[in-house]
Amino acid sequence: MAEARFVDIHSHFVFGVDDGAPDLEASMAMLEQAASLNFTTLLGTPHATELTDDEFSRQLVENFNVVRQTAQKEKMPLELFLSAEMFYSPRLFEWLKYPWSTFNQNKKYLLFELPLFDFPEGVGQFIFEARLKGLIPIMAHPERYRYLHDQLEKLLTFVRQGCLIQVNAGSIVGQFGSSVQKFSLKLIKSGVVQFIASDAHEIKNRSYLTLVHARQELAKFYNDDVLDNLFFHNPLNAIRASQVSMLDLDEESLLPSQEKWKKILISLKNRLFS
Repeated sequence: MAEARFVDIHSHFVFGVDDGAPDLEASMAMLEQAASLNFTTLLGTPHATELTDDEFSRQLVENFNVVRQTAQKEKMPLELFLSAEMFYSPRLFEWLKYPWSTFNQNKKYLLFELPLFDFPEGVGQFIFEARLKGLIPIMAHPERYRYLHDQLEKLLTFVRQGCLIQVNAGSIVGQFGSSVQKFSLKLIKSGVVQFIASDAHEIKNRSYLTLVHARQELAKFYNDDVLDNLFFHNPLNAIRASQVSMLDLDEESLLPSQEKWKKILISLKNRLFS
């Protein structure tokens, strides 16, 4: 059996711009770890917050270029690209002027995150407007937003609108607790997930190794074709602005029992009185 390969669309290896790598040495340590684990391609996605401005953008591009040039000089077998993990904000569309707003400047795929604790207004409208602009938004780690655990209908609405879903490897292996782990596995089983990513920040706890462990965990339930799409083909296709593969969607598995019964009763009522 061929060794699994990995393409990662969410990690923080660009130094000096967020809570990821603090300096070039840390960036290179992260890249060395990724290369040793059979990663072929990394997309740098530092946090872009409401404080993002032209100076942040300039520093981000400059630091990324330093990392890429150093990696090339050291002949690391990695392709490196740049984007960002954009914090959902009314300002988000303003950031489309920056080269890192979409994956590898492809003007198609973008990664965004929601607040961890409070569900914001206007997410559906943002997804709608993004799709009108020809963009495909990818929601980062929805399993970590505990307010979505009991509001799955909202998440399904976003998926129906064309939002794609990225789950963190750390969630799958239990780094964020059992409830987040169970929810991440539930999302994957339901078919709403297209990407598994590391969200690596360093080389110890939140590292690229977590992605390897997540694949090993999911191998208990899924065949290599499914895993290759989640960990390699879909991430690579998103960077290349190509179409990604979808799992079979099973919405019923996400809905609470009372919601399922509500749908059944509505269906029966429609048939009886139509």
